[in-house]
Amino acid sequence: MANVRSEDLALQYVLTDESAQEQAISEKAAISIEQSTNSRLAVGKLVASINRWIHTDNDASDDDNFIERAKALDFLASTLGVLKQRNPSYLNADLIQLLVNFFGSLFSSDHRGGVTASAKALRHLVSMKSFQPNVGDRIITNICKLGDDFKLQTPSTRLELYELVLGLIQDPAVASHLEDRHGNTCSFMIDLIDLCKNERDPQNLMKWFETLKTFLQSFSPSEDVTSEVFKAFSAYFPISLRASASPSGVTADDLKRAVRSCFAAHYRLATHSIPYLIAKLDQGHAVTVAVKVDILQTLDACVSQYEKPQESLAPFADQIWSLLKYEVRNGEAADTVEATLKVIGSLTTRLDGDELRSFLANAWRDLSEDLPSPGYTVPAGQLLVAISGASAQSFVFITSRAVPNIRTTLEHTQSGSHKQELVAILNSFLRIRQDLIYNLKVDTSVDNEIGLLNDELFGDSLFDQVYLPFLDANQHGPITDETLVILKKVLEGLVASMIQQTSGPDVSDRFVTWLAVKTIDNPFGFQGERHDETSSIGDKSEDLRDAAVEALRSVVLIHPEVFKHLLRRYLCVIREEKQKSPRKHELVAASLCDICCSSLRLPSGQLSALNSILYISALLNVLLCVLAESAPEYATPSFAWTYIHIIRLSISKFLSFLSKQTLESPPTKLEGISKEWYVQFVNSLENARVLRIGLNLGGQQLDLSYESPETQMVLMGQALKGPLETNESSPHQQMLAHALSVVQQLYRRFTTLKYQAHGGNSRSHVGLTNVYTVVAAHGASNEFRVSQQELCLHELGLLAASVVSALSANEQKALELGKEAFALFQNTNPGNDGAQRDLPLEFDGLSLVGEFVNDDRTAPLSMGVLQGLYPGVVSSVHHVEALKNLCAFLTSAPLPCSDATRASLDAALTTLSNKLQVQYSENDKEMIQIQEDLMNTTTKIWDDFSEGKLNVPTTVRIFRSILHFLAGDVARFQSTGVTHNLLLKLICDEAPSKPVIGRQLARQFGVLVSPKECLEKESHAIVKKLSGGWLYSNAVRPYLKECFPSSDVATHRAVAVFAVLKHLKYEQYASDIEEIGRIGICSLSTFEPDAETDSCLHVLLQILDKNPEALKDHISGLISGAIAVLREAAKAKADPEGFESSEVRQEKRAVCRKLALELLRQLPKSYEAQLLRQYCFQLRRPLSAACGDLVRDIRRTALMARMAWDALS
Repeated sequence: MANVRSEDLALQYVLTDESAQEQAISEKAAISIEQSTNSRLAVGKLVASINRWIHTDNDASDDDNFIERAKALDFLASTLGVLKQRNPSYLNADLIQLLVNFFGSLFSSDHRGGVTASAKALRHLVSMKSFQPNVGDRIITNICKLGDDFKLQTPSTRLELYELVLGLIQDPAVASHLEDRHGNTCSFMIDLIDLCKNERDPQNLMKWFETLKTFLQSFSPSEDVTSEVFKAFSAYFPISLRASASPSGVTADDLKRAVRSCFAAHYRLATHSIPYLIAKLDQGHAVTVAVKVDILQTLDACVSQYEKPQESLAPFADQIWSLLKYEVRNGEAADTVEATLKVIGSLTTRLDGDELRSFLANAWRDLSEDLPSPGYTVPAGQLLVAISGASAQSFVFITSRAVPNIRTTLEHTQSGSHKQELVAILNSFLRIRQDLIYNLKVDTSVDNEIGLLNDELFGDSLFDQVYLPFLDANQHGPITDETLVILKKVLEGLVASMIQQTSGPDVSDRFVTWLAVKTIDNPFGFQGERHDETSSIGDKSEDLRDAAVEALRSVVLIHPEVFKHLLRRYLCVIREEKQKSPRKHELVAASLCDICCSSLRLPSGQLSALNSILYISALLNVLLCVLAESAPEYATPSFAWTYIHIIRLSISKFLSFLSKQTLESPPTKLEGISKEWYVQFVNSLENARVLRIGLNLGGQQLDLSYESPETQMVLMGQALKGPLETNESSPHQQMLAHALSVVQQLYRRFTTLKYQAHGGNSRSHVGLTNVYTVVAAHGASNEFRVSQQELCLHELGLLAASVVSALSANEQKALELGKEAFALFQNTNPGNDGAQRDLPLEFDGLSLVGEFVNDDRTAPLSMGVLQGLYPGVVSSVHHVEALKNLCAFLTSAPLPCSDATRASLDAALTTLSNKLQVQYSENDKEMIQIQEDLMNTTTKIWDDFSEGKLNVPTTVRIFRSILHFLAGDVARFQSTGVTHNLLLKLICDEAPSKPVIGRQLARQFGVLVSPKECLEKESHAIVKKLSGGWLYSNAVRPYLKECFPSSDVATHRAVAVFAVLKHLKYEQYASDIEEIGRIGICSLSTFEPDAETDSCLHVLLQILDKNPEALKDHISGLISGAIAVLREAAKAKADPEGFESSEVRQEKRAVCRKLALELLRQLPKSYEAQLLRQYCFQLRRPLSAACGDLVRDIRRTALMARMAWDALS
């Protein structure tokens, strides 16, 4: 019954075509065998179950019988596979041997269907626990009986056989039996080689090569057998892969690596492999680059992997060198040179003792002749680097000979390129030396013995005899391209020298000193002495200075303490050299800032704010000396502005760097900056001689001659180190707190608290201190002095904005910065307790608004603090009061302040309008009331203008201030409630239609949505994503119809429309694109060629880029309008209203000409040629005239436009 069941299962398996059913049938058969009490009988019945397919007439043409036999045998193999998975120890050794005999017999019969299944079944049997090693030899013998029939098998069948043989060879027990039985004759391998010699299938070759490699590594064949094996795989070298209709997944690189592994399998192949590869390589031009690289990589694998290099490699070392040196010397392909150098480096690494010394001596004899020859210096250097980097022994041998040779050659050669190449070799030696010491971790005692730390070669002598002569020789001559490259190489060598480990005292101090002098004393590079204040800075000098800065950045990464040396030198230069150029001071300070950033990450991996605080403190002290007039040669507004600007940029860079580095570090739980912590930290800075100086405090002032910079920096660094390390805060918090203290000190230095009698009482206000009395002595006019001071105040406000915005909302509230926007840090007691004075509300209301002229000029300082605050930090009472006062001040006439001050006040007004939290009902009511007041004011100024009480400039400036208020309100618009937007509606409805002044008012509409720093994300402004679309829907779309027909009011309305559209995204007005396009084309001939035409052309270009189809029907109008703009913008007209100077108007007209040409240039890219050819003649003259424009950028655009149109004809 069991026999019948096995036959049934076999029949089901033969008949099914689904793999899932085949697996299920095999599992049933395996379970049946496991459940049998007689395993021998069960296995016999399983084999007998396929007799009907085995014992048939062997008709080779009977394909049906062939397929059925193959399927039946596969049933046996599949069942054995399941049985192996379920119970690998079920079959005993006798059963396994019987099955092996059965399946092995099929290899010698003519059953075509038996080979694949037999191989699969034998693989399952080999992996069973009871398999005997001696059976493996029998399996290999049976496989070899296939003879010529082997190559007739399908690739998949041969793959099964290769995997079977590989599995046997890789089995240690089988391999041991084979070696015992066959000895070093390994006759089974000779039979296998004869069997597989014609293999071409990629997948099968991969298995065959792996089999050969395993054989070479696991057996000890005789020389004859080794030679036969070598012939078997070398016959395929170099191997390639043709494209196939049925890709196997094996790549050409896979095959190359497989063959390569055979070459490098065992050192006994050396006598065959190395001569063979050398002969292949020595075929000259007959070898392609790809093949040559393959040969070299294979040779490198042999050199790297062969054991016993004294036996396998040393006999061929000189032969390899003699051939490969020409591959580098004459090599034209970079890949070939790289592969060759790798072989030479690997060979040098493997050799030792006398063999190494002999090889190096032979190599040096050739290279010593090449170094003095300019044509061969580069390849000689490449070979020297490859050899010297192989080991400490080779490095010492080569450098002890090469360095003196290079020095001598440098003294005699006159070729700049030759010098550059020789210096590059020395630089490579320095980098290799450092790599050998640190990365290879050579023991120090060994270093001294073998000479790695030979300071005679790599210490002072290299600096004095090589690098310094180059630097001094090129210090006063013109910088050529050749000189620039040499000096950059010298700087690279200096950096490599400075990070060297030496056996004696540190010799890098002199290198740092030299670099510091050249970078700081001569801020325009090594040619700084030859440039006067008005001469241009050459690109080469800039490149050289940048290289010096980059060199110092590399140094401070290893030695952060070097930065203090640079800083001391910087202070010495200021004190001793008396440089008069603010540009030079700015350039040097910016370089020091970049270098300082590199020093903030210590070699241990930790962050430290010490150097950044020292640097900012040094800049602050210099600025305070300028303000205190203790250095009269610097006491000018331009110097003060320069140092405030430097401090601002440096603080921003430090905060950004530390913030990024802190985020990349493991997270730590640190609280924000509190008032108590801040006071304590500032006290520690004061104790460390980081002084807080205010003129009104009577405190000590730091003179540049008060104490030597060296002593000052040493004392400050020592005093700061302790507080910074023990303080439980991040370096970013420490730098931020110090930056805030700097802002506080400068605010107190520029301002003072004043009192004025008012109605019998004394009222306090903040005014400016007189910090520039020395300017008058220099002959500057009062107007010039005031404008320069306003620039300084504006820059100081930007500094405060960048620092305050870096604080979190909670930190701003804890530090009570909401009050400082109005008190300007004058309400802080200068004592260590940081107590606050009680200030009257009218003071807190806004210190920059009042009856005193100096009060108005503090506007940039208030603006700076306000801009950086989060919404809600300023108390609602002070916020609303300040907003009211500022609105009243800016809408009063005559104008109470200068244009510069007014610009700051407008920014403050935008900020206050935007950040007022109107979600609270009281604030909402106050905001509505302020808008109503401004509506009344707007109506009044229009009436006053019509009555002649106000002139055009005054009216326009007041109107712009009202628009600034609306800009802040629009950014965080409220779409609900008509009362919230009545002011905007009034202005949009009436302003452009006002007689006489309507056009001037319309031109200002861009203020509503133009980019403003105070409304940026970094300033914590409330900006809703839909604000632009909301403004378009309320301030533009309802008025598009009023842009037609052509009239003065329609023109004014169009001016207002495009002033807003210029700053909106295309998607926000895309729904009305056809109407906007028509208005724009008509406006090109009616707009003035200044800001009006500028905005119109911007919008048309945007439409042309996003949706050219919208203008396709108006090409003629576009071209006519652009020609009109070119014609009108070329004329010189004065501003009848006196708003702008002739220079400003000429600049705006130039912008219009460029945009018109850009429009014409884009047309051929946007439309088919047949639509445009008719206009080519019309455009020939205007484009030709534009090619002769006085402005270079316009000429360039005109030329590109003309080329685009000429290509159409």
